[in-house]
Amino acid sequence: MPDPSVTDWAYAAGFVDGEGCIAITRSFIKARDKYSYSVAVVAANRERGVLDWMQAFWGGWVVQVKLASGNQRPAWHWRSPTGTTAQLFLEGIRPWLRIKNEQCENALSMIEILKRSRYTLGRRFLPVEWLRLQEEHYWKQRRLNHRGNESFEARPMHSPRKIKRERAQAMDTIGDIINIIR
Repeated sequence: MPDPSVTDWAYAAGFVDGEGCIAITRSFIKARDKYSYSVAVVAANRERGVLDWMQAFWGGWVVQVKLASGNQRPAWHWRSPTGTTAQLFLEGIRPWLRIKNEQCENALSMIEILKRSRYTLGRRFLPVEWLRLQEEHYWKQRRLNHRGNESFEARPMHSPRKIKRERAQAMDTIGDIINIIR
């Protein structure tokens, strides 16, 4: 990968400020009966070229967004390397961020906790204090990324896949009811 210039870092920061999201994600691991956390940066655009440019400098993936309708224009997401490997990108864009400074700082703090837990303890259980810190950073990021006019409420989100399955199941049930009525 080529070395980004100062201008490249500044442009990427502006792009993330306007078209991106700095996220802390959480997944429940049933086998270990615990949450697993990660940090990721996502930028979206209809012009794939700029996202390919970001991938060339900082790695990650460019993925197409599923189209909601047949006449919708294609859109793309660039997803940074995740977890602790997002640190390089976040530290590089941090000086130029104007909107997402607090999200960046919180994500970098979370990365430090993730690195501490992975490199010092291995597969052993984390101390309760570290688990509490991870959860605090997760909810802080959720609050910072909250959209809309309603006040933020710290409540778990459902998986988009789970929601889609539940909707499909409901539609099947409605279809069965309609067939019975006929």
